Amino acid sequence: MNIPTILIADDEPLTREHVRKFFERRIDCNILEAKDGEEALACLRDNSCDAMILDIRMPKKSGIHVLDELKKMGKSIYTIVITGWDSDLVAEECVKRDVEILPKPFSFDEVYKKISQFLKKKGLLILKKEP
Repeated sequence: MNIPTILIADDEPLTREHVRKFFERRIDCNILEAKDGEEALACLRDNSCDAMILDIRMPKKSGIHVLDELKKMGKSIYTIVITGWDSDLVAEECVKRDVEILPKPFSFDEVYKKISQFLKKKGLLILKKEP
């Protein structure tokens, strides 16, 4: 069975670290990290990703820009947008791009539930055994 790859794109290092550790303890997966929109796009160009956790407000390129460039690449990746930017416009832009949105602060359990359900549907979910 293939091991899924999840990209965490957020300019907050602690957010990336906490999400990465949360997932690494629960499922067998590869985790990629990007600190800004340009790094996220480079990761998406150079790697096959199954899912992405994406912040909207990032340096260099926004999460919306990343989503638009991803579409231009012809890639479809299950994406959960996390943002502290409470705006109807952001929600509307996410709906247009068919991605889920969760406000910051978000629940790790909720993100995990959504990602794991997606991976299970794709036959990619491998749960880690508790130590």
